[in-house]
Amino acid sequence: MLKSPLKGYSFALLATLAGSTVYIFSKAALSEISLPQFGFYWFSLAIFWNAAYAFSTPEHRRFKAISKQSLKVMLWIGLIEIVATTTFYAAISVASNAAIPSFLRNMEYIFVAVMGVLLLGERFAKLEMLGVILTLVGVLVISYHKDTSLQSFVTGTSGLMVVSTIFYAIRTISAKKHIETVTPIMLAINRAVFLFVFAAILLFILNQSIVISRFAFINILIGSFLGPFLTSLGQYNALKHIEASRSAILQSSTALFVLLGAYMYFGKLPLAYQIVGGLFTIIGAILLIIGRRIHFKCLYTRKATIGIKQT
Repeated sequence: MLKSPLKGYSFALLATLAGSTVYIFSKAALSEISLPQFGFYWFSLAIFWNAAYAFSTPEHRRFKAISKQSLKVMLWIGLIEIVATTTFYAAISVASNAAIPSFLRNMEYIFVAVMGVLLLGERFAKLEMLGVILTLVGVLVISYHKDTSLQSFVTGTSGLMVVSTIFYAIRTISAKKHIETVTPIMLAINRAVFLFVFAAILLFILNQSIVISRFAFINILIGSFLGPFLTSLGQYNALKHIEASRSAILQSSTALFVLLGAYMYFGKLPLAYQIVGGLFTIIGAILLIIGRRIHFKCLYTRKATIGIKQT
């Protein structure tokens, strides 16, 4: 039940601001340590933050009654998260600027919409199609480089973010389908556990040390609190008070906060054409979200009108 729009927008803004710091603090840490080392500390701390929150609220009681079906769902989503999140942080690691993967993250809205068309038989409205086109144009502009080869694209930031956003879209669809039985805090802890175990296995296989620099650990400590914990908390509480589409519109602008934060933290901006492409992805994502909201509102109105006429 939606209660307070002002409170909802406040939580959505909190999620947006906290989410933007993930790109900055993870980029700073990954400039000094490997991806498995990063994952080992980032997600062990994420387990701690989320578990502490769960046990401080009645939410922890839900864990005692998890069904076998819910466990299967969490296993499935956990495996998806390994691919989605690993490629996400790999993209941040190889990016020339933290803002670039944040612009490319808006591709997730396209893949969520496409899956709705393929799996649920939905249709694209004209405004949605315009949003998709603008987002794709933005991605192509960001990815442009005269010396880019297929191999460098696949292993570079853009290619990794394509893989990441596809799997994040699958995760989003799966989570929405089972949100009544698997709560957001369950998903957050489940995600952190799967990724921590995966990072620990990689550390063992690659024979890498768990000793990292103080600078890297401080960035991970701050980022893991603001990212995996505070962002999820803000998103969940926002959905209690405002519609998901309204929250998504605000969160689609995350890249603008990353752009500002990256400049303040690293003293560096992306190239001009990359910023222009990034703005296209933001505008495209907003049009796509608004278009879907209008589309479903009109669809609901038509069904209600038909129902009234039939009675």
